[in-house]
Amino acid sequence: MTVTEGTPPSPVTPPPAPPVGPVAAGPSSPASDGTPATAGGGIDRLTAFDGLFLRAEHLNRIQDYARELALAVGEAGGPGVAEGYEVSVKDATLRVGGGLAVAPDGRPLRSQRLITLPLGGLTPGPHAFWYVEAVPASWAYGDAPVQGSYCDDPCSGAGTTRSPYGAEGVRIRLTEATEPGLDNRPAEHRRNWLASRLFATERTERSAWPYGPGAVDLPQSWTPPTVTGKAKGVRLAVLSRAPGTTAAWEVDTWTARRERGAPPPYRYWQARTGMRPWDVFMAQILQFQCQLAELTAARAAPRTDLQPLLEQLARLGRQTFLQSHTKEQLGRELGLLVEGIDAGRLWGPGAVDVPEPETLERLGITELPPAGYLPLAPEGDGGSDSPSPTSPSSPSSPTFLSAAALGRIESFLGPQVEVRYCWCGTADVAQAVQEAQHRDRIPLDRPAAVDVLVPADEQGRPLTNWVAFVRRQQRFCYSPGEVTGAAAGTHSTE
Repeated sequence: MTVTEGTPPSPVTPPPAPPVGPVAAGPSSPASDGTPATAGGGIDRLTAFDGLFLRAEHLNRIQDYARELALAVGEAGGPGVAEGYEVSVKDATLRVGGGLAVAPDGRPLRSQRLITLPLGGLTPGPHAFWYVEAVPASWAYGDAPVQGSYCDDPCSGAGTTRSPYGAEGVRIRLTEATEPGLDNRPAEHRRNWLASRLFATERTERSAWPYGPGAVDLPQSWTPPTVTGKAKGVRLAVLSRAPGTTAAWEVDTWTARRERGAPPPYRYWQARTGMRPWDVFMAQILQFQCQLAELTAARAAPRTDLQPLLEQLARLGRQTFLQSHTKEQLGRELGLLVEGIDAGRLWGPGAVDVPEPETLERLGITELPPAGYLPLAPEGDGGSDSPSPTSPSSPSSPTFLSAAALGRIESFLGPQVEVRYCWCGTADVAQAVQEAQHRDRIPLDRPAAVDVLVPADEQGRPLTNWVAFVRRQQRFCYSPGEVTGAAAGTHSTE
């Protein structure tokens, strides 16, 4: 595995000074108080008393005590990104903004500046990509004279200096990983395919039950999680070569990044019992929304109609017009022309080219999160997509959407998705999205049942230029003795 690291900011750690009375580390932390009922936790403090000759080892022990306390509290709160750390690529240089995160071992990872990392010499192996990670970094700085050691010659340290301060920050590291089959994907499908595979791996990372191999039987062990080694860094994004080129790069933030959302035991038992932690659920939604936004933003901008302006310029430029007007008259004409441009009277929106109905699969997205959002009128104009305000409709009928809007949604999702439309309040959309947290992702290449939620008013008129989608729950209920077999039961759609 290839690891490429960024360069720590200046000043770099100076070479160590010649030893001048080494600082004693002090006694090691006892494992217990001598009885079998106690155990040390590695959080040791200084118990000062009058007459104690303070040395560096004592002051370091005070700092170590505060540090270990902070690390224990940070570890108990859980890892993840708290804010910032936006990742992008510009001119073959990785750019990572400042931010704050907490590593799995509890250490805060705070950066207060933009970090850049050249990507020129980075070459991927077969089926390879990189995780962009923030890891701890520290370096010494400052300069202070050593005045001599206790019980030694007071002048023995003359002319010797050391760095009395230590800075703690972050280093941006690229860690190479592989996903077999990545290079075999079509160029436009690589990003979504990789995200889907990594999300699937994450779901069975803690336990194969109830989704992985051997999930038929109930687990026999339900013991608390054991104390294990903690990772030192936090993932911020996935970096890969952009398909079809050797020069461009692609950053997918939410395939790797996880927000700080819950303490470790909460996330652990959610994963062990087949639930999807909140930060993972949000990452899957945001990964889809970011990719969809980038794909739809790549469309051509609407044209501007400059015909009125061109007509005025042609009129002013005719030879007959110039010969029949004085300089003062021409000045007034030019002033009126400028006023017309500023007021928008001489230009306007041109005709919009309406593209052919696009499918998510054709855009490169073959699998969706359990819930998400789709544009209802991506052209930015209600126009023909707006239903008649004089024809209210009921929640049981899709007539509150125009035929154009219905066609757009169904085209987006593709022919394999069974769509049911739901009229609802805007707040109910959030509730429905939350209820989908633990459901399976939505494949677009095989049958799946999806509800499309349309925020609408009491008359059934859409309130937004977007709709939400959620995977429909798959629950078949029956009472023994009344019917036989789940297929004869009632499909719950609550």
